[in-house]
Amino acid sequence: MLSESEIDAYRTRLLELAEREDGSARMHTDDHGQLVRWLVNKGEMFERLVAHPKMVPFFEYLLGDDYTLSTLTSNIISPGAPDGAYHRDHAVGRMSGVMPFPMVANSLWLLEDFSPENGGTRLVPGSHRFSEGPQPECSSHPDEIRIEAPKGSVLLFNGAVWHSAGANRTDRARIALICFCCRSFLKPEVVARATPEMRRIFGFDSQPLPPDKPTKV
Repeated sequence: MLSESEIDAYRTRLLELAEREDGSARMHTDDHGQLVRWLVNKGEMFERLVAHPKMVPFFEYLLGDDYTLSTLTSNIISPGAPDGAYHRDHAVGRMSGVMPFPMVANSLWLLEDFSPENGGTRLVPGSHRFSEGPQPECSSHPDEIRIEAPKGSVLLFNGAVWHSAGANRTDRARIALICFCCRSFLKPEVVARATPEMRRIFGFDSQPLPPDKPTKV
């Protein structure tokens, strides 16, 4: 999905942004993980991922053709990070019961080779059918798998699947871009710009309807 030059450009830019956070960064995993958020505000290079022609059909299949963008973020897992806690993505993380259809979907754009050694994402296959999400401190499951995939590829999954970053036992940060989308009735906050397709994905074409007005008889 991404060429070597694109991978290098995204990685370089994200490390620059992470360095600028100056103590206000969104840290996690014992301060060995860092989120660089709201990337649609931080350069047109990131917008190209949102409406990528190879990804749109997958999101449409999972979420309907009126799906919207929720967040475009990067997750940096630094050396020394332990296994993270399992979770479901917002907003299904706060819901009980089995979801009748996918409510949210996530795509991870790999800027490093993912492996069990460097913090590659962990998943519990079939967990989107569990009636409840994981407990807050749950960091292991007997059925978990650790993703192995080459950089430049994309991992796409139902956001109700239990998932987490793995432990990074290498000396290099593991970086991924996260494009997270939801059904149109799960409204994100968005910015106004770009093509008609981008405006649709950002949610401008799926605003709530106004109150009904009385009909004259």
